[in-house]
Amino acid sequence: FPVSPSIILLLGPCGVGKSTLIKNLIIHQKPRFEEVFLIHQDAGVTKEYKDLECTDEISEVPDISFWDYEGPFKKRAVIVDDLELTSANKERLKNLALMFRYISTHKGLTVYFAHQSFFDICPLVKKMSNVYILWKPRARTELALIENRVGLQDGTLKELFATVASGHRDSICVDMTRNSPCKLRLNIWNQIEKNNSDEESEDDPPTQNH
Repeated sequence: FPVSPSIILLLGPCGVGKSTLIKNLIIHQKPRFEEVFLIHQDAGVTKEYKDLECTDEISEVPDISFWDYEGPFKKRAVIVDDLELTSANKERLKNLALMFRYISTHKGLTVYFAHQSFFDICPLVKKMSNVYILWKPRARTELALIENRVGLQDGTLKELFATVASGHRDSICVDMTRNSPCKLRLNIWNQIEKNNSDEESEDDPPTQNH
């Protein structure tokens, strides 16, 4: 999985396991994160991430001074879970932009950004994310927009969700990290190879390697 720092966008309806996957990815990081922060509308109330024992839980995107620290480099992560964006004020959007444009790369911060709808996410988040983890959306048009954003041919995700990731909790990982050994993966760990149309029929389904 991509090294830290990375910006990982998790997109899917409620109940597919986004929070559980984030926790598993954080727990299995090697070396481990030294600090993990949670930004959640119900910070201090939600129990979804209690087992992570987060360094801090906050309900608003902090400004740049929050991420400053003295001493040697720290490997850190922040979870941004279903944060309201459609009616967000300018301060929230400004701090979010700083987190994605500057703090992630310059302050050693891996961002796990979980949301239910691609439509409601501001363009900056979509643009800066280098890993997309996708569950089948309810809106048909959503897949086409995501394909365009991540550089996949039209119909690729629709085909994968019909043939390879057909389970309710199955996800497709699109890893756009430079030199990634595998751009497409099923449920994070299983490699997916899209057939080459020059060698095989375009009607053939994608293959899966374990």
